[in-house]
Amino acid sequence: MNPIRTVAAFVILLGIALVFALSCKKDNNDDSIKQEIGSVWLSGGLAYCAEQIHLDNGDNLIVKMEDVMSFKTGDRVSVKYKEIGVNKSSCSPGIDCEIIEIKRVK
Repeated sequence: MNPIRTVAAFVILLGIALVFALSCKKDNNDDSIKQEIGSVWLSGGLAYCAEQIHLDNGDNLIVKMEDVMSFKTGDRVSVKYKEIGVNKSSCSPGIDCEIIEIKRVK
């Protein structure tokens, strides 16, 4: 094998791979960010789904403790969130999410 041809082929393949990698469209639009009103629910348990926001539309958001630490059970909140997926743990069905903004409402 000719080492120059091997290097040239490698450079060409690397260039093609780089073109494909840079041309991938990243979907960073805000269409996937939702906003709803709901009530904070803190079970006090240690389970993964012990902190939730029960939305007025009937959905349940599974949230991280640090996102709702300043609230108590029953607090009404307006929440902007991005869905990560559907909860598949042993909890009741809910939506795993990333909280973008949360604030108390009256």
